[in-house]
Amino acid sequence: MEKGHRYGLSFGALLLLFMGACFLFMNARPSPEWSYLFQGSSPHWEGQFVVRPSRDGNETLYEGTIKPLTPMKISHLTYTTDLVTNQPGGTLDSPRIEEGKPLQLFVTSPGRDSVQFRAGMNSEEITRMFFRDLVYEITWNDETGQHTEKIVLTFVPPS
Repeated sequence: MEKGHRYGLSFGALLLLFMGACFLFMNARPSPEWSYLFQGSSPHWEGQFVVRPSRDGNETLYEGTIKPLTPMKISHLTYTTDLVTNQPGGTLDSPRIEEGKPLQLFVTSPGRDSVQFRAGMNSEEITRMFFRDLVYEITWNDETGQHTEKIVLTFVPPS
């Protein structure tokens, strides 16, 4: 009985180790490592637009953020974008803005049938895809009233 119990414990320990190794292997797959950055600023905002692969590498994602350049207490913020291949927009009521920290506006996909980005694209290829200026238009309300600014985003070549 003792010998059977010992084998059962050994089998259970080996099974747990095998399952743990499989879990680590499945979740430790490297995701494709590439991204393309566009940046710009206005008197009150700094904007970023990043084109990157999804975690599984099956689609391209567009990620937009803004960061206040001065302290603000905003009650309402609306944004529109013109990203050539996509125009995400939206409204944020009483957004929590922390000085120096970016505020995420959107994460979206241009769709699988849209522009095909890939690792190793050169500056010319990127700027050809985005053949006009990429723009965020930010409108916000604070204690002094309503304000609107445009942020023109330009491609930042990898260094």
